[in-house]
This record gives sequence, structure tokens and C-alpha cells, in this order.
Amino acid sequence: MLTIAAWAAPVFAADAVGAAGRALAFIAIVGVGVATFMLVSVVFGSQSVERDLESRLSAYTGAVREEGVLARFRLLRRFVIRAERLAERRGVLGQIENALEQANLAIRPGEAIAGSLAGAAIVGIIALVLTGNPVAALIAGALAVALVAGLIAAVASQQRRRFEDQLPDTLNLIATSLRAGYSMLQALEAVTQEAPEPTSREFRRVLNEIRLGRSATEALQDSARRMESLDFDWVVLAFTIQREVGGNLAEVLQTTSETMLHRGRLRREMRALTAEGRISAFVLGSTPFVLFAFLFLGNRSYLEPLLESSVGKAAIGLALVLLGIGLVWLVRVIKVDV
Repeated sequence: MLTIAAWAAPVFAADAVGAAGRALAFIAIVGVGVATFMLVSVVFGSQSVERDLESRLSAYTGAVREEGVLARFRLLRRFVIRAERLAERRGVLGQIENALEQANLAIRPGEAIAGSLAGAAIVGIIALVLTGNPVAALIAGALAVALVAGLIAAVASQQRRRFEDQLPDTLNLIATSLRAGYSMLQALEAVTQEAPEPTSREFRRVLNEIRLGRSATEALQDSARRMESLDFDWVVLAFTIQREVGGNLAEVLQTTSETMLHRGRLRREMRALTAEGRISAFVLGSTPFVLFAFLFLGNRSYLEPLLESSVGKAAIGLALVLLGIGLVWLVRVIKVDV
């Protein structure tokens, strides 16, 4: 009897482990399916800004309201609304909306939050299935959210930089239109037709706001604030002063455009001169982490005294602090405000 029990115990244990693994795999598949559905619904089913505006004006125009995928599912709609309310209470709703507008992503902040959480859920569940460690799953999900936020910020930064580079040509186009006898609204309309993206999109929004009854100064100020452009803010200030005291606006815009061209040339020259410092900062900042990852994967026993002893952990903390101080010093040295 004892022999039979000793033989059957490993079998029952193996069956229990197999059942637990199948249950975990089933939960993971269901979780990935739900998160994928939410992500696809947000990315491909969200309403654009134009369709949302049309739906709001349908009561006055008699147009038929077109609902997106999120509007058809009450659970997702409630999740988006609650996510927006939570972000508004935390004071980050405006930042998220501004980043989405700069990146030209026609989705609501709540939909962006829902999509990010869905992606994080997919990555976290996959990490949980592969590693079986909940902490690793949470870290992977957090990294996924950080990656999405970083991509949106990078796209927004690229759009702002393109707007800054196109601004001198835009001012030249407005000045030329004013010299040709066009009004200010006609000059802005010429920009929307002739200028490339994202300048044409921004000025199209400004022109639409002016046609809906908003003052030109407020619409241009909001555009400068939305694109975080100090140069365009100066242009709006010059436009405001010209409207109050009079003067030749075309000449003012032409002078401002020439000043921006010289500043842009000087900025590019300084960027070329500091390229070596930026490369040095990147190499010196990434080398410790790359070397640590190489040793951790290739010869982990070599790093055990550093990871397990209190002296080693203190040395790692001190090294990170010194590395951060050095990187901040390098960035301050190579950053030149023009």
C-alpha cells in the first residue's frame, strides 16, 4: 500500500501542476483576447475630431449622426468617460489632449488611456505566462505604458519641430499675400492651401475658429500655445500690436521671418558643433547599462557579490547617483540656447 501511494503521489502532483498550467493558459488567452479587442476598438473604431464635430452639429444641420465602435459598447464608453474624469482630477487631461493634438492623433484622451492600458494588459499577461512572475508582469505593463507615452511625445516633438522649421516660409507667404492686396483671412486661407503639414492643419484650425466668431488674436495665441512655439508667440504679439497701433504688417512679418531664418541657421550651426558632446553623453550614459546586461546574461555569477551583498547594492546606488550627476552636467554643457 505504501508503495502504491508513493508511486501515485508524483502522478497526482503532475496532474495538479498540469491543470494549474492549463488554467493559467486559459486565463491568459481570455485576458489577451479582451485586451486586444479593447485596443483594436480604440485604434480603429474611435471617432475623429471632424466626425465628432459633425455629430455635435447634427442637431443644427440635420445630418445623420454616425457612431463609432466605442459608442456601440456601453462598457467601453463608460471606461473612456471614467478614464477622462480620473485624468481631469489628477490634472493631466490637458497635457494628454495637447500631446494628442500635437501628434495629430484624432482620438480622445480617454480612448488613448484605454488603448495604453489595453496594450499594457496584453504585454503584462504575455510576460506573466512566459515568466510566471507577477512582479515581472507589472514591470512589463508599466514599460509598455511608458513606451506608448514616449512614442506619442516623440511624434508630437517631431510635429512641433516641423512647424518651427516651416514658420519662416509661412510668414513670407502671409507677407506676400498681404502685399498682393489680400486681407488677413485670405492670407491665412492661402497658408492652408499652400503650406505643408503640420502648418496647413494648424492654420486651417485657426481659420475655422475665426469663421465661427472667435477673434484672430485669440485663435493665433491658442495655436502658438498648442504648438509650444516661442517664435510664433512673438509673431502673434507683433500682429496684436499692429492691429492696435497700426503699421505695415507685411513688413513686420518679413523682418520677423528673416530674423527666424538667421536664428535657425545659428541653431543648426550650434547643433553641429555640439554633436561630439551629444555622442559622448550617449556613449558614456549607455555603456554601464549595456555592460551590466552583457555580464548579467553571460556570466551572472561574476555579478553575484555586487547584487547580493549590502556593500554591492550601496555601490550600485552610488554609481547611479554619480552617473546621473555626470549626465546632467554633460547635458548642461552641450545645450546652448539660441
